[in-house]
Amino acid sequence: MTRRTAHWRNRHAWLLLLILLLSCAPATAQDWTYRVRPGDTLWDLSGEYLKPGIPWQRLQAYNSVGNPYQLPPGSTLRFPLAWLQMQPLEARVIAVRGAVELYPGGTGAAVAASQGMRLGIGTRLVTAADASLTLELADGSRLLLRGDSELVLDRMSRYGRRGMVDTRLRLQRGRITNEVNPRKGAASFIVDTPTASSAVRGTEFRMDAGSGRTSTEVLDGQVAVSGGRRSALLRQGYGAVLTAGDDGAIRPVALLPAPALPALPALQTRTRPELDWPAVAGAALYRVQVTDQPDFETLVADFSTPQPRAVLPVLADGDYRLRVRAVDAHGLEGRDAVASFRVDAQPEPPFAMAPAADAVVRETTPTLRWTRSRNAQSYRYQVAASDDFAHPLLSGSDIAETAAVLRGLAPGRYYWRVGSTDAAGKHGPYGDPIGFVLQPLAGIDDIDRDSGQNGRETTFRWQAGEPGQRYRFQLSRSPDFKRMRIDEVVEQAQITVPRLRAGNWYLRVQPIAEDGYEGPFSATQAVEVPCRVCQAIVGSGALMLLLTL
Repeated sequence: MTRRTAHWRNRHAWLLLLILLLSCAPATAQDWTYRVRPGDTLWDLSGEYLKPGIPWQRLQAYNSVGNPYQLPPGSTLRFPLAWLQMQPLEARVIAVRGAVELYPGGTGAAVAASQGMRLGIGTRLVTAADASLTLELADGSRLLLRGDSELVLDRMSRYGRRGMVDTRLRLQRGRITNEVNPRKGAASFIVDTPTASSAVRGTEFRMDAGSGRTSTEVLDGQVAVSGGRRSALLRQGYGAVLTAGDDGAIRPVALLPAPALPALPALQTRTRPELDWPAVAGAALYRVQVTDQPDFETLVADFSTPQPRAVLPVLADGDYRLRVRAVDAHGLEGRDAVASFRVDAQPEPPFAMAPAADAVVRETTPTLRWTRSRNAQSYRYQVAASDDFAHPLLSGSDIAETAAVLRGLAPGRYYWRVGSTDAAGKHGPYGDPIGFVLQPLAGIDDIDRDSGQNGRETTFRWQAGEPGQRYRFQLSRSPDFKRMRIDEVVEQAQITVPRLRAGNWYLRVQPIAEDGYEGPFSATQAVEVPCRVCQAIVGSGALMLLLTL
């Protein structure tokens, strides 16, 4: 046999082998696409990615490669998933807040989640209502599991030592936010719920698994959602709700735009900051989230509000990030508005007790009163004629007690506020300004007496006060007013009483304002009533004496 004939036969055998290999290749199988790097050969790539027993020649035939030792850099090779060797992977807990229970393998005793823990396939995670947790998956993708949620890590595998990562998660209930790394080739990130499935390839999206429904919101990239026999591709900025038992077509819904958050003060001096924003057309609710982490790895607060305003929960001193999104009538949450702020509110101001807001103060020297504040060593206050306290009229500091007496204020409207100082001398913020009106009742200086012409009654008079004011008149035999003869409230600045018996009497008057405030009693006055019988006897005796002379 000539060398030429042998060469032809070898080529013929090689062609037959290629045809046989191509016929064995799974034409409909899902492929992973690899981009060739300089120095790659089919021999090396097959040893790294293919299962033992699958020769490199099959990969050459599947991709119609002419020269297995010269692969053009930048070209692509297709690897059927069934040929790839698979390695189990782990997820890592990046951050955790609150009570999060882990069930390794899905069953058994619960383990409390902690930062840095590595979780294997089958792990079930359950978050408490106010808890949150962020996982980092093997491909660098991140997942935020929110409160009152349950998630199972069904599959976390890598095909080859550096190949495609295949992740499949099962969201039993609750809500997750996902940031999936862009990866070329077959879809490698799937989230299942009891009513739907979402397959993604490099995107940012949210999912919510409720009772008989699943909502998906795509913020970046695309997500293929399916449920039953229905499926749809959701583009960036759209969402959809799949309900159990609904066989109608999946209808993508445009997500609501981000709320226009006003300029939030960078420094918040309240432990419970307040904010509001313009209403978003079509919003039924608003989702508000607060974190002390740079990328919302955990949530300090996560709640909804029906109105475009919110009062945040009590926050410790530190740096925070806020995001707000509108929620439509379908329950789909829209785009995020994000802001940053810092809280410096410690030590907290005490709770102001008196004077209360808009109170009318009748004392000439009113007393400020407040509660004790946690971590406060002393207190300080300010009083001003305007609520901006640009020019305080009265102030005090290093006050150990929870009260301060104000002196020298003329009648008028004022504002007061109080703050705390800790043991290190750090001044916390003042509390909210509280307005009050200082309107003291005029005191009663003197009480006049008029016995009348017939002497059978006595009238007491004093200076009149404000319109609508009443007066309490007291008359007693003793200066301590324990032997009371008259204790009566009258409408006029006078009172008429029956003729008094002889002896010493003590009287005083108390002003009562129209709003019911009772002012101080006047100074006690003493009245001496002469004995008429004695006067008559003395007069008769004098007359008899004159007649006998």
